[in-house]
This record gives sequence, structure tokens and C-alpha cells, in this order.
Amino acid sequence: MHELAITEYVFNLVKKQADANNVSHVDKIHLLIGDQCDYVPEIIEEYLKVMSEGTSLEGVKVDATVKESMISCKDCGNEFTRHQFDSTCPSCGSDNLKLKRCTDFIVKNIEVS
Repeated sequence: MHELAITEYVFNLVKKQADANNVSHVDKIHLLIGDQCDYVPEIIEEYLKVMSEGTSLEGVKVDATVKESMISCKDCGNEFTRHQFDSTCPSCGSDNLKLKRCTDFIVKNIEVS
């Protein structure tokens, strides 16, 4: 449910840019979403369907890339994704690790027609 506020933000941002540039239709919105945001791209797209009825964004598609958080080893400097995590560094075996949370949420670009 927390996708509603971020979807409103995306809608307003993209609509403002489309209007300012006399765009007749926005076809696709490309997003970069950090895996720690817990946003579900499909829910954002569903909310956009409802919000965009009768606007230049009607029928817009969402293309979302999820960026994974990284873990760095404080001993050897190796960086790896959380999916490779098993409580120790895969390079040196150290458990002296730091999570670099990815909380990015970026509207990368939009496709228009």
C-alpha cells in the first residue's frame, strides 16, 4: 500500500515534464528501484493506470530495474550482493562485513510518442 505515495510523486513529476514539453503521450517510465525500498513495480504500474486515465500518461507502462544492496568486507574490501551472502565473505572468509543498503528510487527516463 505504501506504493501509493511514491506513485503520486512519479505521476506528478512525469506529468509536469510532459506538459512542459508539449508531449501528447507518455509510453513508458523507466525506474531504478533499490531492493531496500520494498516497492513493487507492478503495484506502481496498477496505480498509474488509475491515476493516468484521461491524461497524457494513460496506458503508460513501467519498466523497473531493481538494484541490489551490496555487502563489503571490511578486511579484504571485496564487495558482493546480498544474494551471495552466507554470513562470511566469499573471498576471504571474514565475518567483518558492512551492508551498503540500496534505497535508491530514481525516475531514469521516459519514452514518449
